[in-house]
Amino acid sequence: MRSIATLSLFFALSFTVFAQGNWVSYSQSFKTSGYEGRKFRLSAFVRAEVEDDSAAARLWARVDDEAGYRSFYFDNMMYRPIRNRNWGTFTIEGKIDSGAYKVAFGALCTYNGRFYYDDLELKVEDGRGGWATVFKEDFENGNSLEQGVRRWEENKYGIEEAFRAETIGGNAPQGRRCLVIEGKNVPNYGMNKKAGRYAELNGIRLYYEVYGEGQPLVVLHGNGGSIENAAPHYPHFLAKKYKVIAVDSRAQGRSGDTDAELTYELMASDVAALLDQLGIDSTYIWGQSDGAILGLIIAKNYPKKVKKLVAFAANVVPDTTGIEPPIYRWVERQVKDGKTEKERKLARLMWKHPNIPFSELQNIQAEVLVMSGDRDFVPLAHTLQIYKHLPKAQLCVIPGATHGASWEKKDLFLQIAHAFFEQKFAMPNTADWFKE
Repeated sequence: MRSIATLSLFFALSFTVFAQGNWVSYSQSFKTSGYEGRKFRLSAFVRAEVEDDSAAARLWARVDDEAGYRSFYFDNMMYRPIRNRNWGTFTIEGKIDSGAYKVAFGALCTYNGRFYYDDLELKVEDGRGGWATVFKEDFENGNSLEQGVRRWEENKYGIEEAFRAETIGGNAPQGRRCLVIEGKNVPNYGMNKKAGRYAELNGIRLYYEVYGEGQPLVVLHGNGGSIENAAPHYPHFLAKKYKVIAVDSRAQGRSGDTDAELTYELMASDVAALLDQLGIDSTYIWGQSDGAILGLIIAKNYPKKVKKLVAFAANVVPDTTGIEPPIYRWVERQVKDGKTEKERKLARLMWKHPNIPFSELQNIQAEVLVMSGDRDFVPLAHTLQIYKHLPKAQLCVIPGATHGASWEKKDLFLQIAHAFFEQKFAMPNTADWFKE
């Protein structure tokens, strides 16, 4: 299960798996002292009345260390969404590792709909061949679950005002009452039937969504992600009067693919062809991870199409100078061990590509803001080399942040990105102070 959790984290760049704003969690936690090495089992009755294509109910469980920064185990039924209108029993099983401090667990709902839960129960092996119930909520006397994912006090993941929970009677599989979580007016970026369109180009159907009016801004997601990953950011850009063009890259989200090898150059040509179809001569781009690589290639190969580029956590070589060694080795394993051909294909993309000589970056004439988290999986030395080889570049390293800094420090990221897009570009030099 760890490989699925890591894949979700790494490829989609959402350690909570879903884009903040389109999901909610109601949860509890259990301190695991004295239970190390034992298995646990989370179960509940669940049913769902969904309104959006990707709306679903889920259970989730995570085993944390005391600091809350390391997870020994994580499962949120990523590949087992519950969309049945009839009650069913669903279960998650895991193990409490040595060094674990707590198990956080609960209900997780995505997008618009009504999601029903009853008899949420956590059991742990009792050491005598049986199971002991350490938590049970039957919702007969209210709801003891709280919004959030119970990781860090300052962490707001899993808290969303577009969802509300209440206990109701007359619809429970056990007892008299159950919990219903309702998602209403939840942002549905990435599956918005009114804003979504397909472009026929380069032998595929490329899915994209368009919002707002003003200066065009193309948003390009990370490996294995989709339009929905940037859901928390679109309202800001729309409020600032941009015409947001959010794209599902080839082989990801709702976009199609062919049998051809997946390369960043091919994916960049898709975006360039889309801009041609839309009649957009030049645009701003925010590219995240793989999207940042695409942004650099578009700016290099189609120079007239890019005015300004925010390139967050790009790498230009597929080796341990461009990706931290443990992560690169993990990518290498996924080429063989990915659970689906799609996962293996996306891993091969990162394993073999990109291959952009630093010298070619010098041909990019667009204004580029090179960004990174200070604890990114792209080494800071590599990010610095990208910055140094771009003729018109600014550099920003966000402190106390990872490869997901655009979400971890969302307000700071948006403030900096917006200032870059709107202010006159400059590359001041402190050495100029000392010129005679």
